[in-house]
Amino acid sequence: MTRSAVAGVSLAVLLVLSGCAGFLSGPVSFSASQATVSDAALEETGYEHNSTRAMNVTRTFSAAGQEKKVEVTNWISEYHKSVGLPGVGERKVAMFVTFSSPQVKVLGKSFNPLAQYDNAQLARQFTSQLRSVSGVRKVGSQNRTMLGKTTTVSKFEATVTTTAGVQFDAYLHVAKVKHEGDIVVALGVYPQKLPGQSEKVHRLLRGVEHGS
Repeated sequence: MTRSAVAGVSLAVLLVLSGCAGFLSGPVSFSASQATVSDAALEETGYEHNSTRAMNVTRTFSAAGQEKKVEVTNWISEYHKSVGLPGVGERKVAMFVTFSSPQVKVLGKSFNPLAQYDNAQLARQFTSQLRSVSGVRKVGSQNRTMLGKTTTVSKFEATVTTTAGVQFDAYLHVAKVKHEGDIVVALGVYPQKLPGQSEKVHRLLRGVEHGS
């Protein structure tokens, strides 16, 4: 499983831990709209689309002698960029991921644990199950635009080890917005030694598309 797939599973599982499902009657389905990156942003940054796939979560809850089933569909899109590492050569070590998750509406109220998570918690969630990423530490933040909204983009440093055994220091950028009933999270990872990559991630953030 890829790094982003594991992150997607980790984030998706959060949706069934809020405890709100016990108020529902009968099977209920919630689905997010896909969050992707525009062709223009990809062309400008040199990133390529790798995959877009659904992350489905189904759980059954018991309350007051009744069973309630909730089905949630999240979407994750992954983009890669091959970059040259000193002494290693070209590797797909720069990555940008978008994750969209629906608000679960119960009795007129909306629930989604991701809405309560700050960027540091999202960064930890993204890397906690990955042996290839360690030493995550926040080093700064900036206000940027994603989906027409100003949001805080937090920057973290970390150590990444590739499947080929190559280790390098990396930066991780995390941003989150609420948009058209969904929570949209974007994450970018790239080697620290590569110049200009932060600007590319910010361009990808501006190029995120979601919903209608």
